[in-house]
Amino acid sequence: MSSQKNDRNKIYDFLTNLKVVKYSTIIAFMTFVICTTLGYIIAQFDPAGPGADPAGYNIMDSYLSDMGSIRYTPWPYFPVIGNIISAILLIPTIVYMGKILTEIQNESEESSYVQKILGFIGAFWMFIGLIGRFGLGVFSEDVSRMFPLPLHWYFTVLEFAGLTFGGIFFGLIIVSYKTLLPKPLGGYMIFVPTILAVMAFSQGLQPIEEWILTFSIIGYLFVGGIIVLRYINIELASK
Repeated sequence: MSSQKNDRNKIYDFLTNLKVVKYSTIIAFMTFVICTTLGYIIAQFDPAGPGADPAGYNIMDSYLSDMGSIRYTPWPYFPVIGNIISAILLIPTIVYMGKILTEIQNESEESSYVQKILGFIGAFWMFIGLIGRFGLGVFSEDVSRMFPLPLHWYFTVLEFAGLTFGGIFFGLIIVSYKTLLPKPLGGYMIFVPTILAVMAFSQGLQPIEEWILTFSIIGYLFVGGIIVLRYINIELASK
């Protein structure tokens, strides 16, 4: 039992190591930006795969995940690579963010307990979102068609639900307690992706709505990541 606990502690210590968090966060965001940009550029060339859409690829009529299908692009692998790598590399980011949001103690013991519960639930949903993102990479549009169930769609729902709910619970901590992250960011995390997600899924998630919802979530992750990276740099400089 103590051996398992020690193993868990070692994993947690690794995931919250400042250098691990720093470089995994930087590479995750760079991977997302580069793979999305390259995927979009390549999607502007005519697809040559079976059942190719003659209309090609455009933001208004094509889903972001359509960049992972041979029907819309001649080389659909950049989004696949981006989803898988960013999902894995964001794990230390989420663990560390949960750590710094729940370690900062308030005056009352009850508030501190609530803070930890919110942090645990927020981290849980964030991990659900990362599982969804990883699954979108593994079960791309092309791969998903090989299965009787629409796995790509299920992982899409999992990603948006996880990162939206995770943002709500982390946002509640930020607006309710004194943390590293600014309270306006917490308000944004609670309301903006949630409102956009409700609007998007109530209308069947149209392509442009998927783009907007995705970047509303990437926005808070990016801003929060930048602030955390600045804090990590200060911590590393002081050692």
